Amino acid sequence: MAHWFHRNPLKATAPLNFDLGRQASTSSARKVCSDIRVARAQLLDLLPNPGHDVSVVKKASERYMSYLEGFITAVEDSKTSTDQPQQQTGEDVGKLTLQETNSDGAGKNTGQSKLRNAVKITWTNSLGGKNISQNDFLFEQINMLFNIALWLTKHAAKLSSSSDEISEDDAKEVHRSLREAAGIFKHIEDNMLNKLYETPGDGCDLDQRILSAYEIQCKAEAQEVTLARAIELKHTTSLIAALSLETSRLFTTADDAIKSLDEKLVMKWRKYFQFKSVFYQSYAHCYNGNALLAKDKGGEAVRSLKESMALFQKADSLAKEYAKTKGPGVVAKPQQHPFFLRLGPIVHRILEKTERENGMIYHEKVPEELPEIDSKMKFGLANPVEYEVPVRTPEWSAVVYNGFVTSPTNEKANDKEDTVKSVKEIPVEETDKHPGNTTGCAIS
Repeated sequence: MAHWFHRNPLKATAPLNFDLGRQASTSSARKVCSDIRVARAQLLDLLPNPGHDVSVVKKASERYMSYLEGFITAVEDSKTSTDQPQQQTGEDVGKLTLQETNSDGAGKNTGQSKLRNAVKITWTNSLGGKNISQNDFLFEQINMLFNIALWLTKHAAKLSSSSDEISEDDAKEVHRSLREAAGIFKHIEDNMLNKLYETPGDGCDLDQRILSAYEIQCKAEAQEVTLARAIELKHTTSLIAALSLETSRLFTTADDAIKSLDEKLVMKWRKYFQFKSVFYQSYAHCYNGNALLAKDKGGEAVRSLKESMALFQKADSLAKEYAKTKGPGVVAKPQQHPFFLRLGPIVHRILEKTERENGMIYHEKVPEELPEIDSKMKFGLANPVEYEVPVRTPEWSAVVYNGFVTSPTNEKANDKEDTVKSVKEIPVEETDKHPGNTTGCAIS
């Protein structure tokens, strides 16, 4: 079964040339700067196209992250492996929890790189609003990982909408991509945010509420794929009802995560969550009604099917509200999508059958109280795939690291990267749409 997913725009970024001037005092130090600049550009060139093979994007991502590690953690056996950053911003720098990364085969190193705050890095937010900037290469790593997770969700959406009936292999890739994206969002929230110099502002992409919403959305959408598979393989109606209800609850939880944010930023996104939540409630009561009928509980079955029909009509209204709501995301009319249109006739057919059989066979009174759905599930739920940061590239040797010279009086040769006022605006091409980028940054 093909699905429709809401997608927020990719994040854009100001140019980052890794031109450290006199700080890169040796040819090997300058070569690392050149190599990481190329790696970043290659990765950013891939992200706007969700049609790329996952392995291609992962390879480019791992290459860039392996170079970036040397700008975040010190290289072992170097003279300055315990140096602290020269420019510290934020109130909690002294309380910073140092990141542990694998060294090049020589155990672990917990020292911060002396280059970690060498330049100012700027990114936009996927929901719009003000750009966010920090002098911190960990900030760069977090935002790039965020964008990679967004790409995985867009890749999943593209595969899912490629035809009315997608192949089993494509369905597995959609499921895997969404779980991997959830794992990245979870890793950022659990293991990286507390290591930033500065606390991210409210309503930006690194707001924990927004990160939580993205993670939960990915899990809920992965469960949609699981649910479609369960329906296709004709699993028990009670299992389908329980999985539908759990999926509905996840979308409600995602909506709750961002309800305290500015409506201008998140209202369209929230309408998506509300629509999906009600839609899968309708699914749950439809299949629960079918299960009750199989147990000869005609009256309760009718009550569940009537609830399903009411919820389907509510989902239709929410879909129309979503289409009219302004905000990030492409223009869409989910009420016209095949995945939505399939459910209505199913509910109508089963309700008619249930009312007919209850009237002719069971003669049970239809209760006012809605029958409960047994949702105690031990399988079928989508869990995030744990993300592991790639190890530092072997090119970051102690000799290379010591080729970078920093001091409190160093002047930055790349001051042009400390402002985004001169950054040229260019379009960011995504999925099947071409929204203009008016944020002051570029994706490439």
